[in-house]
Amino acid sequence: MRIGIVGGGAVGLLYAFQLSKVFTVTLYVKRDEALQTIKNQGITISNNDHKKETRNVNVMKWESDVPLKDDLYIVATKQYGLSEILPVLEKCTKDQSILFLQNGMSHIDMLAHISHAEILLGIVEHGVKKNNDCTIMWTGKGRTKLAGYPETQADLHASSFINKWRDTIGLDFPIEVCEDFYEMMMEKLLVNAIINPLTAIFDVRNGELLTNPYFQKCMKQLYNEIKFLVQVEKREEVWNHICSICEKTADNISSMKRDINEGRQTEVDAILGFVINLAKKQGKSVPLTEFIYEAVKGLQNNASS
Repeated sequence: MRIGIVGGGAVGLLYAFQLSKVFTVTLYVKRDEALQTIKNQGITISNNDHKKETRNVNVMKWESDVPLKDDLYIVATKQYGLSEILPVLEKCTKDQSILFLQNGMSHIDMLAHISHAEILLGIVEHGVKKNNDCTIMWTGKGRTKLAGYPETQADLHASSFINKWRDTIGLDFPIEVCEDFYEMMMEKLLVNAIINPLTAIFDVRNGELLTNPYFQKCMKQLYNEIKFLVQVEKREEVWNHICSICEKTADNISSMKRDINEGRQTEVDAILGFVINLAKKQGKSVPLTEFIYEAVKGLQNNASS
């Protein structure tokens, strides 16, 4: 099976590295500099034990006329980068599948334009940091969760991909198939909606949200405001899950904090913006969420100016 991975960021490099162990992988990047660097040096991954490994992968530049020859495309760009990619992916046929690995949920409404290819949605629980165009640090091992959109079917076109992944690299790079894409995405959305913006505003690592009692109180206040998105009987479970993620990734720098620090656009619109829009549709008042959203936008504005 031929796998095309769109996006040369931290997540794209991680998945290109891991999946190239068992699949024919092509990594699609945007910049010529990244293309040449990966061609010349491959992808190097290191972990917290300072162990390094390098793999060579096929790499191409993503352009509007790129030939769509892969069986499955994994889209690993930021949510705000999809507008440039979707017009090309709309040309995929019924014999191809597309897996989207974006944070937030705003991109789901954009998928209606893809009428032929099978669509999968996924969430990434790994911690990964990009050092340069060809080197990443794998800071925390987690899972990849997948679900079919609009529903998971027993005869997924991508079932051979999932089964081969699970049977070969599943122990080191776990995969889990979920039945309900909305529940799967909403759980990750709530994690991102609390950890990412608060770490960006307070300029702290994930674990400090729990070890600092005042930051933890802010976490709880924000969760109490947006927990209407969770079924009543699951609210305590989801809160415990958010705290557990904070503990497991205590030393990690959230992607939103890193984006602010490095002067890049954040995914706050796809995360908190989506929550605010849902609240409006349901007639809910979320002043704290709106305040945090504006605070992140202000930090983003300062960082990019």
